[in-house]
Amino acid sequence: MKDPTPALTTVRGFHTPVTESGDEDSDYGSRTQSPSKHRIDDVVSANSSPMLRSTASPGMGGISKLKLQLDALDRASQSIARKMTAEDFQPLRCLGKGTFGTVLLVKQQTTGRLFAQKQFKKASLTVHKRLVEQTKTERTILESVNRHPFVVKLFYAFQDHEKLYLILEYAQGGELFTHLAQERMFSEEVASFYMAEMVLALEHLHRNLGVVYRDLKPENCLLDAEGHLLLTDFGLSKVAVDENDKCNSMLGTVEYMAPEIVLGQKYGMAVDWWSFGALGFDLLTGSPPFVGQNHKKIQEKIVKQKLVMPYFLGPDAKDLLTRLLRKEPAKRLGANMPKDLQTIKKHRFFRKIDWKRLAKREIEPPITPLITDPELAENFATEFTELAVSPVTHQKSPWGSTTAAGNENNPFGGFSYVASQSLLESNGFMAMAGNGELTA
Repeated sequence: MKDPTPALTTVRGFHTPVTESGDEDSDYGSRTQSPSKHRIDDVVSANSSPMLRSTASPGMGGISKLKLQLDALDRASQSIARKMTAEDFQPLRCLGKGTFGTVLLVKQQTTGRLFAQKQFKKASLTVHKRLVEQTKTERTILESVNRHPFVVKLFYAFQDHEKLYLILEYAQGGELFTHLAQERMFSEEVASFYMAEMVLALEHLHRNLGVVYRDLKPENCLLDAEGHLLLTDFGLSKVAVDENDKCNSMLGTVEYMAPEIVLGQKYGMAVDWWSFGALGFDLLTGSPPFVGQNHKKIQEKIVKQKLVMPYFLGPDAKDLLTRLLRKEPAKRLGANMPKDLQTIKKHRFFRKIDWKRLAKREIEPPITPLITDPELAENFATEFTELAVSPVTHQKSPWGSTTAAGNENNPFGGFSYVASQSLLESNGFMAMAGNGELTA
């Protein structure tokens, strides 16, 4: 099995590549070659948590040990529902790095839980007004989508005078792109599983939240510890209110960009189904459907070139991809909802998928990530995980200690967020008291 191709200019995990237009500014560069149950595994195992690790005192009985563990749990439960600061998290490793932000693996000081900390430099964001709005939009969408099984969860959001912080679910399995690079291409059985989980995530974003995702690609599809999909990075997403609303920003990663975006036309949620088809093509063949030496040539091919299917694809895969990759948005599978959603779910390409069981995470994923120690971030690129991380230093905010949401001098007022107690507990230590199911 080949080692994954190293990234050249992009950031792995939670990054937001974008092709610039006059409408919105870019966040990062363009793409390069680069649980069945909700359990504590998604954050950190009980054995690796310092809060639950038994002490080595030979004179301490089992009841005393249990009391110490329960006391630790009580302290943890009291702390996890309060507002957080950067000092509450110990940086362990870098997971990804970009122009305006960095993603770190961090450990919560009071509980030992592991999270992905996405941080943005305010000075870089405020130079571009659009980036301020994109960051606020990402924070808002993450809060709204927090209960979906195939979208990365937001636990905390806070700020200091220098940076904004999002404390997210740590996807121990790394990027789907890393696993794709190792395999070169997926079998139809593997591809159909992950494409099916993407369908459920897109359905929720479109129908329940009115959100156009706009940046579907392998690098934004993470895997949790069990191998289930976690969609991440909502920096380019747009709240469209309903399925008929149109956008006109030239955003996304060029290889997965729909023709109507390339042409500068108004577009709707059908652009996500084009990207879904392009991503499916990538998973099944090892490359996107339209490639070229530069962005301009790729865009020309997306608009003008006829789609060519490799000979080795099965008839069901060819049919689904052909219908998803229609250049006319109105004729594209996914443009006529909710009818097209049922057509997609009943398509023969997904004939082995039990959609009800899939939504409950009851189907075993075809990829099981290799994880020996969650703190090592083994499934992320070593070019990032081997970088030195700086210790947290306390800095007083020029807006005052409270950085109040109503402070007119702070363009990021109202950014702070704490997830509900039930969400915090269901993804942490309290979940162990039951059978591991998400009860909230």
